[in-house]
Amino acid sequence: MRKPFLKGINSLVVKVGTSVLTKDGKFDPPMIRRLAAEISVCLEKGLRVSIVSSGAIGSGMTLLGMKKRPKTMEGLQAAAAVGQRYLMQCYEEAFSARGFSTAQVLLTWEDLAHSSRFLNAKRTLRKIQKWGLVPVINENDTVATDEIRFGDNDRLSALLSVLVEADLLVILSDTDGLYQDGRRGHPRYRLRHVPRMDRSVFSHVKDRKNAMTVGGMRSKLKAIDIGVSSGIPVVLADGRMPRVLSRIFRGEDVGTLFLPEKPPGAAHGNWTAHFVRHINKGR
Repeated sequence: MRKPFLKGINSLVVKVGTSVLTKDGKFDPPMIRRLAAEISVCLEKGLRVSIVSSGAIGSGMTLLGMKKRPKTMEGLQAAAAVGQRYLMQCYEEAFSARGFSTAQVLLTWEDLAHSSRFLNAKRTLRKIQKWGLVPVINENDTVATDEIRFGDNDRLSALLSVLVEADLLVILSDTDGLYQDGRRGHPRYRLRHVPRMDRSVFSHVKDRKNAMTVGGMRSKLKAIDIGVSSGIPVVLADGRMPRVLSRIFRGEDVGTLFLPEKPPGAAHGNWTAHFVRHINKGR
C-alpha cells in the first residue's frame, strides 16, 4: 500500500523533533550527522529537501547547563538565542562533510498567514534550493512565541509542506508511529495506515513529554491533519531508528502512513483561508 505514495517524489519535507535531537536529557549532535547522511542520499538523487528542525531551546539548555526548561517567555527565547547558532553549526558541519551546505530560514506565523509574505517565503526557499543549498527552517523563537505556544514546530512543518508543494512530509519523533489507545511499545497496536483523520484518530492520544520538548502526539496529529487535507501524505516515524528515511523510501513497515484525503495541491488555490481554518482548529 505504501509504495504508490512513495513514487515520483520530487519535494520532501523532514521535520526533526527535539526528542530526536536529545539523548539522556542533553542535545545530541551525532544524531544530526546521522540524519544528514540519510538526507544527503535523497539530495544526491535530485530530491528537493526542506528540513524543519526543532532543538534550538534544547541545545541552548545544554550549552547553558540547564536541567529544566525555562518557565518564562524571556527565558525560553534567550535559550533559543543561545542554541540556534549551535544548532545551525551542527547542521552545516554535518552536511559539509557530505558535500552540501545549508541555509538558515527563520519564520514566524505571520510569514505564512498573509499571501504576500507567503509568496515571498516560497520564492526565497525556491532560490535557496536552486542554488543547491539545504534550507533548515525553524520558528523564530527569539522574537516569536508561536512555536512555544503551539508546540514543537509540528504545524509549521505541515504548513511549510503546503508552501513548497511537497510530495511527502516525514515527521521524525521519538515514537514509531501512532498506537491504538496510546499502547506505545506494543508492535501489534501500531497503526500501519490511517485512511482518514477523524475523531477516532485523536482518541488514541496519550501524550508523553519531558524537560526538553513542548509538542506531543496531539500536536503532531493536528499537523498531519493539515498535510493530508492539502493532499500531502505524511509518515510519522521514530527518528532515532537506524536508517529510518531509507527504510521509509523502500516501503518498509515503518511508522504510520497517513493517507492524503484530497488531491495534491488542494490548499494552493486559497492558502489564507486554509491557514486560518487550521490555526483556529488548533487553538
